[in-house]
Amino acid sequence: MAPRNPDIIVIGGGIAGCAAAYYLSKEGASVALFEKDAVASHASGFAFGGILTRGGVGEGHPLHGLSIAADRLHTSLEKSLIDESGVDPEYVKRAAVFLAMSEADAQSSRAAYEQHLRSPAMGQADLRWLGRGELSHVEARIGPKILGGLYDGEAHEVEPYKLTLGLWQAAERRGARLVNRAVTGITRTGGKVTGVQAGAEKFSAGAVVIANGPWASEAGAWLGVPIPITPLKGQILRLQAPEPPMTVSFWWGGDYAASKPDGLLWAGTTEEYSGFDEGTTAAARDKITGSLIEALPYLRDARLVKQTACLRPLSADRLPIIGCVPGIDGAVVVTGAGRNGIELGPAMGRAAADIALGRTPDFDVSALGLDRFQPDSHR
Repeated sequence: MAPRNPDIIVIGGGIAGCAAAYYLSKEGASVALFEKDAVASHASGFAFGGILTRGGVGEGHPLHGLSIAADRLHTSLEKSLIDESGVDPEYVKRAAVFLAMSEADAQSSRAAYEQHLRSPAMGQADLRWLGRGELSHVEARIGPKILGGLYDGEAHEVEPYKLTLGLWQAAERRGARLVNRAVTGITRTGGKVTGVQAGAEKFSAGAVVIANGPWASEAGAWLGVPIPITPLKGQILRLQAPEPPMTVSFWWGGDYAASKPDGLLWAGTTEEYSGFDEGTTAAARDKITGSLIEALPYLRDARLVKQTACLRPLSADRLPIIGCVPGIDGAVVVTGAGRNGIELGPAMGRAAADIALGRTPDFDVSALGLDRFQPDSHR
């Protein structure tokens, strides 16, 4: 049951929505979370969960403030969330290596490394270029095409489902309530939001946070303000791989592989524009497998245990959308992180919570507002 006239309604039980509910409840706001399926039942429950050092996002980049805040908030959640929720999000420090499979890749990685050396903000990060010989000491089973890799010793991984669930259960312990209903409209009087509609029933609230991932475009239609979000399907394979497990995660050309705490090796991914189809495909399986074997030939003998697919929300310019809905008081949108949803999700939820409470976030998300897509925007 929803609390009677909650302060704020959050639409969507993924990482952004649950993080918003978590931070709102910490501020003492009464919250109702509307989720038509279950918490973390879509992309946030099936993601890979890599949290990487964002050395290439320097000052002036739209993600600069958000990415720094994300690092800080993940560190805080790693320490506190299990006590707050009873759920262990399983943060693990695991180095990541960005493989260079061509001379162009190697030049790009070396350039990133040199930029890191010149950046005071990144001076403490453990980022190194490893030639093939050095890299073979990290993992001897790399493929013959690999020239080397950029080593990120500060990378982490988290179990996305447990992180999202932990955020929600911590909010629930503070009084937030889950409403297992599909929202079919956002109600308003003039230019002010008054709540949401779920079928024939209306629920009142002082503000609404739109955090339903790729379905946020529906909310834009209800409000008459376009929210340019499309679903980006990604598929992941879970494999029983030959021993020993890999000690680092590997990333190359948009793909990745790592041995996970469940005892399986996870490998991905795809970027598919196939609407709201969440089904797995043989074509995606073959694409991921081919790329994986090229990078790590020993995995030719791996056995497929499970294949999953999910829909990430991708904005028109591939950057998150965080901010008020122009012209509509009390409507806040937070979505669009694409493949970076788990990494950026807690900070996105924190910013959305602040905005819904009428505050300015303590990190800069001004370049990520929905108003940047308005015809008269000069951003």
